[in-house]
Amino acid sequence: MSRRTVAALAAGALAAPWVRAQKAWPQQPIKFVIGYPPGGGGDGVGRPLALGLERNLGVPVVLDYRPGAGGAIAAQLVAQSAADGYTLYLADNGAISVTPAYRSVGYRPADFSYIGGIGELPMVLVAHPGVPARDIRELAALSHARPQGLSYASGGVGSIPHLEGEMLRMAARMNITHVAYKGSGQASTDLIAGTVDLAFFAPTGIVQHVHSGRLKALAVTTVQRLAALPAVPTVAELGFPTLQATYMSGVLAPRNLPAPVFDRLSAALAAVLADPEVVRNLEGTGLLVAHRAPAQARKAFEDDLGKWRDLIQAAKLKLD
Repeated sequence: MSRRTVAALAAGALAAPWVRAQKAWPQQPIKFVIGYPPGGGGDGVGRPLALGLERNLGVPVVLDYRPGAGGAIAAQLVAQSAADGYTLYLADNGAISVTPAYRSVGYRPADFSYIGGIGELPMVLVAHPGVPARDIRELAALSHARPQGLSYASGGVGSIPHLEGEMLRMAARMNITHVAYKGSGQASTDLIAGTVDLAFFAPTGIVQHVHSGRLKALAVTTVQRLAALPAVPTVAELGFPTLQATYMSGVLAPRNLPAPVFDRLSAALAAVLADPEVVRNLEGTGLLVAHRAPAQARKAFEDDLGKWRDLIQAAKLKLD
């Protein structure tokens, strides 16, 4: 037997386990990282997805909660994990697009494989009922009529509602001041109490307060009106299309996944999002479910990064 033949056989023997592993993937539980604590909105989205992926892939998909830094801790963990398909990430544009727009976090949107987009969570511009304005233009006029202007709340500096408030200030030339809270729960409590005037919130936690009259909804940030608030106009209807913004969600993994693993995961996610039961559960969180193919998801997150970076520069915000 020649040396060349022996070398070829040896190389084949070494490659065979890797090839078999690739064909047999997955062989062990998959970790699904969530950048928020248990019991929150991340749970409501992550759990139905995990169960659907389990059914499709045939292995357990285990939720791994890594809260903190607006999701940046979870994102950095995933970006630095092995690209073997056993670490997934329930991502949103807060961590992937917004945070990297204003500070160094040890990762970039390019550091991930984009398995697919799962949908968007809209925002609603709400005001305390004591604020005598019915739309954005009346808000702007009121903000200049009051010496102290108006105040708007958010769940933290650099959050999407904070930046959306800055977009509102610039687009409507409004005299408003940001009041940052440690979480949206505290912000909504003070808005209902009248301590602050305005805020942008996801609809899930505030629709009941709008219906009860404890808050009034002035606009939604989506392209179309929301089924839960059909009488509330979109920002575009009110003449402010640049205020369209949402929380985007997707399933990501470390970059450079092997092609067979990537293809299997993206197909599995598409199948899960075609399951009516999964869609019902996701819609129960307020998510507008819409599957995006991998390339579309990547472009959406990258475009979003550019949008927020431009805003931060234009508004000269100091967020660190």
